[in-house]
Amino acid sequence: MSVVAIDTRPESSRDRVRYVARALFGGAGSVKRPIIFLVLTVVISSFLSSSFFTVSNAKSLLISSSFLVVITVGEAFVIMMGMIDLGVESVLAASGMLAAFFTIYQRMPAIPAVLLTLVIGVLIGVVVGLLVTKGRIPSFIVTLGSYWGFEGVALLINNGSYISPYSFTPPRPLGFGGIAGTMFGLPILILVSFGIVILGQLLISLTPLGTWIKSVGSNEVSARVVGLNTGRLKILVFAISGVLAAFAGVMMTAWAKSIYPNSGTGLSLEAIAAVILGGIPFVGGRGTIVGAAIGAIVIGIVNDLIVLLGLPALWEYIFVALVLVIAGLQARGGADVK
Repeated sequence: MSVVAIDTRPESSRDRVRYVARALFGGAGSVKRPIIFLVLTVVISSFLSSSFFTVSNAKSLLISSSFLVVITVGEAFVIMMGMIDLGVESVLAASGMLAAFFTIYQRMPAIPAVLLTLVIGVLIGVVVGLLVTKGRIPSFIVTLGSYWGFEGVALLINNGSYISPYSFTPPRPLGFGGIAGTMFGLPILILVSFGIVILGQLLISLTPLGTWIKSVGSNEVSARVVGLNTGRLKILVFAISGVLAAFAGVMMTAWAKSIYPNSGTGLSLEAIAAVILGGIPFVGGRGTIVGAAIGAIVIGIVNDLIVLLGLPALWEYIFVALVLVIAGLQARGGADVK
């Protein structure tokens, strides 16, 4: 009996290029791509600024990026299901204002104030999810509405003014400022953001929920056929995005010891860019939370480099635009590599 050998090698030069690209960079959703982006960004930054590779700058970079990392994790869950959440930065600002209002103006104890803020973040996500599923409104439109709506809420909470302990004389304590402290010599903000990334990745990789989320993102019709409640899953990921955006608002308020109605401006688009740069296709269905978090750190490095080089803050928008283009190109490439 003869055995017929099957040649699995690429048949054309184009196939060879795809084969090599997949081996080097991984397919769509692979964590290899964001790691390569991170390494390149670090190398380029170290050449452009001698101050980049210092312990103090690394600590400052990771702390300032922790808020983006946290909301990027929530955005990753949403995009992995083939949807989008444009409202995270407004939820962040409104939640930070609310937590500060509870503790400083209402003198509420820190723990109940933070928990109530997080519950409100969950409820915001649930309402958004219900509008998308039951109302059958595209997530782009619903979350664009939440973006403008909660920006207004942030302005209304204290009549458009910021909130800080020094809003009163004598100053009143923020209450939850300890979140911005240290533990075992490390900033708690960094530890918390890394912990959220790890929990998110474990949820996606090791639980049925992660498989269900990717299944809906890959093919919603097929997911329904096999019995998945796609509506509940969509509501769940928006609730995750909402609570993480609210928590990021609490973190930012604790770090800055104040909060403005327009705090976090631009973070929605940066979170989306980070998710795509992190290897999650815009159509969803695959990817990693770790990759999305690495994408957020890459954007954080770009912002840090702007400061180190003494460039005007407006350059941030230009560099983020370039990152979006690069993210889009690599996402397109991922679709081609099968």
